[in-house]
Amino acid sequence: MPGYFAKNEQHRRLVLKALLWITLSGGLFFSVINLLHDNWLLAGLEVSYAAVSLYLLTIVDRTHNLQLLTAVYLLPFFSIMILALAQPQTTFAVFAWIQSIPIICYMLLGLRLGMYGSLLFVGIGLFVFSRRFSSDELLQNVEIIANLGLASLAVMIFAHIYERSRILNEQRLTDQATTDSLTGLPNRLKLVEVFERERAHALRNGTPLSLVFVDIDHFKQINDRFGHEVGDRALVHFAKVLAQRLRVNDLFCRLGGEEFAVLLPGSKATQAREIAESLRERLAAQPLAVDDSMLPMTLSAGVACFGLDGQSLDELMLAADRRTYAAKRAGRNRVITREDVETVLDQAGADQT
Repeated sequence: MPGYFAKNEQHRRLVLKALLWITLSGGLFFSVINLLHDNWLLAGLEVSYAAVSLYLLTIVDRTHNLQLLTAVYLLPFFSIMILALAQPQTTFAVFAWIQSIPIICYMLLGLRLGMYGSLLFVGIGLFVFSRRFSSDELLQNVEIIANLGLASLAVMIFAHIYERSRILNEQRLTDQATTDSLTGLPNRLKLVEVFERERAHALRNGTPLSLVFVDIDHFKQINDRFGHEVGDRALVHFAKVLAQRLRVNDLFCRLGGEEFAVLLPGSKATQAREIAESLRERLAAQPLAVDDSMLPMTLSAGVACFGLDGQSLDELMLAADRRTYAAKRAGRNRVITREDVETVLDQAGADQT
C-alpha cells in the first residue's frame, strides 16, 4: 500500500497536469488577443510558456522531483501574471488570475509553502494593481484595494482550510487502513510500508535490520475456555505489555489472530534476540486478570535478519515463522534464532525418544 506522502504527491501531480493544460490552452488564446492589441512582449511570453507547458506535460508523470518541477513552473507563471497586470494594454480583468494564486499554491505546494507563495505574489499583484489603476480620489482607491484585498484574503483562507482538511482527512483514512482496530497496533499493511523504507535505509547505509515473529502460546485454549471476549482482552493485554518494552523506532504490529511481528531497525541477530527475550520475560511476569484469578500468558518467537535470511519481507517473515514453529515444537515460551534451530530441534527429538 502506498504511503501517505506517495498519495499526496499523486494528488499534486494530477492538479499540476490540469493546470498545465489550462496554461497551454489559455496561453495560446490570450497570445492571439494580445497580438490583436499589439502587445508583442506579452504575446511572445504566453506562446513561449504554452510551449513550456506542453513540454512539462510530457514529463510530469515520470519526474522524480515533483516539488522542484512545480516550483520551477510556478515562479515564471505567476511572474507573467504580474507582468500582464502591469502592461498598459491590458485591463483590470487580469487581476482575476491573481486571485487564483492562493488556490494554485495551496494545492501544489502544501500548507506552508502555499501560504508563503500566496502572500508574496498576491501582495505584489495588489501593489501593481494599486499603482496602475489608481485614481485621483483617495477614498475610491482605498475602497478598490480593500475590496480586492479582502476578496484575495478570503480565497486564501478558504484554500488554506480546504487543504488542511484534505490532508487531515487523508491522514485519518490512512491511519485507519493501517491500524488494527482491536489492539490499536499497526497492521500488516503498515509493516509492508515501513519495511520498504527501512530496507532502503539498510541497503544505503549498511545498517542491520531484524524481524521478530511472535505468537501467543495456547491462545486457542484461552478462547475455548474463557470465550472470545476474554480472548480479545488477552490480545489487548499482550499488545500493551509488549509495546512498553520497545524502542521508539521499533515497529510492533499485529498480523492477524494471535500472530504479531516486531521490526527492529539497527538491530543485529543478538540484539534482536535480547529484545525478544525481554518481551517474553515481561509477558510472563504480567499475567492477565480474569475475574478473581490471574491467567498466565507466554509467547514463542522467531528471529530473522535482513541479508542472512533474505532481502524481502516475505522471505524474512517465512524464516521467522519457521523459527517460531520450532520454538513451539521445543516446548513454547522461548525465542529461536538462526543459530538455535538445529540445537533446539535435536533436544526436542531427544526428549520425545
